Amino acid sequence: MRHADFPVAADFVDRWSPRGYDSSLKLSEAELNTLFEAARWAPSSSNEQPWKFYYPATEPARVDFNAFVNETNRSWAAHASHIIIVCARKTFAASGKPNPHAWYDTGAAVMALVLQAEKLGYRARQMAGILPETIATRLGIDTGKEDIICAVAVGKQGETAHLLEKHRSLENPNNRKPVSEFAIAV
Repeated sequence: MRHADFPVAADFVDRWSPRGYDSSLKLSEAELNTLFEAARWAPSSSNEQPWKFYYPATEPARVDFNAFVNETNRSWAAHASHIIIVCARKTFAASGKPNPHAWYDTGAAVMALVLQAEKLGYRARQMAGILPETIATRLGIDTGKEDIICAVAVGKQGETAHLLEKHRSLENPNNRKPVSEFAIAV
């Protein structure tokens, strides 16, 4: 079991990103909307909310989303209830000027989505091993206007028999660096 060195809400310490999902347990549309509602309330520069989440609306579309992640991630992500593609608008909507904070703001929205998934009894794992060209083509994303950042697998945690051996051995919550390694008093 992980522990915090300083007092924080258990939500942060208890959250972890498994690869073992139970493919028989699916998020409902209402639960998905609850995840997106949590993301909606994340802070963002000038309240731009530059994030976009693409998700499958049907079971055939869900199967198609498996093609958006690399082969290694597909081996486990195909068992999750949903794969959500995370993008960020590159410019401020109001001015059209570049938004250098878009990825930061989108990360905050993803964290809100992930913590809400945990509150609903689901797990989420973000992955960089995606196929941006395939995603852009299949979803019609204009990569001149949006960055394709990552994918998030969401589902009920389940068995690990479907995992590659290298992933099975990693299927435990990991620890974090101590605060002293990244918080520098000057």
